[in-house]
Amino acid sequence: MTPKILFLVPKDSMDDKQLKYYRTVYPDVLFEFSDPYDPIPLVEEKLSEGPLIVAGRGNSATVIRKKFPNIHVVQIKITGYDIIRSLDKYNIAGTTIAVITNNLEISGLNIFEKLYSIRIISFLMVPFVNLENVIRDAMHQGADYILGGAITCKIANEMKISAKAIPLVLGNETLISTIHEIRQVQEAIKVENSRQNFISQLFDSIDNGIISVDHNGSIMLVNSIASRMLQMQSHHLIGKDIEAILGINNSDEAETIININDNKILVTHNPLQNENQESVIIYTLRELSYIESLKTQLRRVEYNNNKHLARFNFKNIIGKSASIRNAIRIGKSYGNTDSNVLISGETGTGKEMFAQSIHNAGSRCNNAFVAVNCAALPETLLESELFGYVEGAFTGANRKGKPGLFEIAHNGTIFLDEISEISYTSQGKLLRVLQEKYIVRLGSQKIIPINVRVIAATNQNLRELVEKKKFREDLYYRLNVLNMVIPPVREREGDAVVLLNYFLKKFGSNVSLSDNAADFINQYAWYGNVREISNLAERIVATTTSMIITREQIENLLDLQPYSKQSTSQLLTPLQLREETQAEEIKNAIRQANGNMGRAADILKINRSTLWRRMKKLNMTSP
Repeated sequence: MTPKILFLVPKDSMDDKQLKYYRTVYPDVLFEFSDPYDPIPLVEEKLSEGPLIVAGRGNSATVIRKKFPNIHVVQIKITGYDIIRSLDKYNIAGTTIAVITNNLEISGLNIFEKLYSIRIISFLMVPFVNLENVIRDAMHQGADYILGGAITCKIANEMKISAKAIPLVLGNETLISTIHEIRQVQEAIKVENSRQNFISQLFDSIDNGIISVDHNGSIMLVNSIASRMLQMQSHHLIGKDIEAILGINNSDEAETIININDNKILVTHNPLQNENQESVIIYTLRELSYIESLKTQLRRVEYNNNKHLARFNFKNIIGKSASIRNAIRIGKSYGNTDSNVLISGETGTGKEMFAQSIHNAGSRCNNAFVAVNCAALPETLLESELFGYVEGAFTGANRKGKPGLFEIAHNGTIFLDEISEISYTSQGKLLRVLQEKYIVRLGSQKIIPINVRVIAATNQNLRELVEKKKFREDLYYRLNVLNMVIPPVREREGDAVVLLNYFLKKFGSNVSLSDNAADFINQYAWYGNVREISNLAERIVATTTSMIITREQIENLLDLQPYSKQSTSQLLTPLQLREETQAEEIKNAIRQANGNMGRAADILKINRSTLWRRMKKLNMTSP
C-alpha cells in the first residue's frame, strides 16, 4: 500500500486561501494546519487511515520522528525565497534581522542584505535546546527583528524583548521542493514494497538470523531463523527499535556477543545504502556454539596447511649460563601475560625461539603463531600480506582475495621479526592496527576485528632509530610494553661447548671435543651466535670421520675473518675476551653518542656512574 502524504502547514505561514489553492493543485496531499507544540494527535488521526509520509518543519518534524520511528518524515527546509517573502510582507528594511531556522545553509543571504539594505545574522534552532538563549544571543548581536517559526516567535514575545518577532512565510518554492522530495521517498517505498516478498524469501533461505533495520533503528524485516533465536514472531518485531530488542545499536562494535534466553549469539552489523542514499543496517545473528565450532575447524585446517604453529618452548632453549637462565626466567613470566613484547638481540641468538616459547607458555598456546620476517617483505607487498586483500584489489591479486597474516593470527600471536626494517609509512599503518584492534583488507571497507598478541624482535637499537627519526616513537612504545634482551653466546659463559655438543648429537654424531678444542670454543667470540655454532656442528658431521675433534680441526672449519683481529695462536682467555668485548661496546656507544657520556650510558642501558667505573676498570680514558 502506497503511503499518503501529510503536509503539516506551520501556523501563520499560509492563509486559508493559499491552503485551498494547494489542496486543489495537489489533491493527493493532505495539507493540514498543525500545532507546532503538539502535532502528534493530528498524525495519529491520519495514521489510523493508513500509512503516511509526513512533511514537517522544525520542532514538528523532530517530535514526530521521535514518536513514530517507523514513519518517513521529510524536513521542510527554509530557503532564501521564504525570507524574501517575509521581508516583503512585513516591509522590513534598513535594520538587523536574526533568522532562526533549522537550516544554516541558506543561499543568497548576502544578496538580500544588499537589496534590502539590512544585516542578516543566522542562528540554528536545535531541537529541544533552550531557544531563549539563542534569542538572547541574537539580541546581544543587535537584532531588531527575530525571524523564525511559530515557537520561536511565541518565546520571543513572551520574553518581552525590544526586537519584534516575525513569523516565516512558507513560499511556493519551498512547498514544491518538499513535495518533490516526498515523491521520491514515495517511489522508493513502492520499489521497496515490490521487492519485499522476494527479499523475505531470500532471507528465509539463509542459515543465519537476519534483521534489516532502517536509518532510524527501526526493524523492517526479520527472517525465520532470527525469529526462532529471539523466540518472537516476525510481525511482533517489525517496527520495534533494534536497541530495545538486542540491547545494541549500530554504534557498538562490529561484532557483539549477546545473551538471549541463555543462548549466546554473535551479532554482526553491516551498513548499506538504498537507492535514496538512506542508511540500512543488516544485522546477522549466529549461535555462538555453532560459530565457535566452525572457527575451530577452519583454523585447524588453516594452521595445518600453513604450519602457523609454535614448535618450541623454554625446554628447547639450551644453555646453563646464568645469563641465559635469567632470560628464560623473564620469558616465562611474560608468558603469563597478554601484553606486547619487544625482544632485542644479535643475529642468531634465538629471538624467534624465545617468541615461540612465550606464546606456548601463555593462554594463546592452542591458537596460531604467525611468524613474519619484515625484512623479507617488499614495501609493495607488506600491506597486502599483513592485512590481506579482496578480489581485484590490485593487478595480479588472487581471484578469491587473501586473508592477511594478522587475520590468520586472530586469537593467537604474530611475531614481527626484524621490525626495524619496516618503512616509516608502513609503521604508521601497523600502529593503527595495534591501536584500533581491527584490520581492513586492501581494496575493502569492511572492518575485521582482531585479537592478536604482538611479539616483535630486532637486532637494532630501536631507541636510537627513534632519535634519528627512522622509527616511530609511538609505535616503539606500543611494542615495547614488555622487553627482554637475549644475551649473545660470548656473554653466556660455558654455553658454547654445551650448544655445540647439543647440535652434534642432534645431527647424529657421537664425536667428542678434545680439551684444547673445548677451550678454543669457549674463547671464540661467536659473532654469529647460536646459528654459527649450529653451522659448525653441521660441518663437523659432514667432513669429519674421527671420534675426537681437535682444536686444529675446529680452526680449519671456522672462517675466522673478519671477526678475529688476532691469530688463533693468540686467543684470549674468557676473562680477557669479555673485557675486550665490553671495551669495544663502550667505544661504539661513545662514538654513537658523539662523545656525550650521558647519552652513551643510555645506549648501553646503564647509568653514568656505572659507565665511568667500567671505563676505569678497563683502563679506558674519556674522549
